[in-house]
Amino acid sequence: MASSEDFKDFVLEQLRFCESKIVFSARKMFGEYCIYADNKPIFLLCDDVLYVKQFSFLNELLKDNDLGIPYPKAKQWYILDIEDIEILKKVIEKFASKM
Repeated sequence: MASSEDFKDFVLEQLRFCESKIVFSARKMFGEYCIYADNKPIFLLCDDVLYVKQFSFLNELLKDNDLGIPYPKAKQWYILDIEDIEILKKVIEKFASKM
């Protein structure tokens, strides 16, 4: 089941709510979406689930998050709760410090 456009719009709205200077955008890919931060791919939306890759700088922050496979033959990625604004803000801050 592909991610819905409504879910994509909701994710972008939540990310923008995090009050970051980063510009977020989305592009459809194979029925799913890739979410970009300042034109860099950061998140995947697959089956209406928000994923972020297991970057080493996120391991401590997301150690208690569930892991999932966003598409066949992929490695495991962290699953993010799109409604947990505090965690989203922290993830975005981590990425901002690396960009």
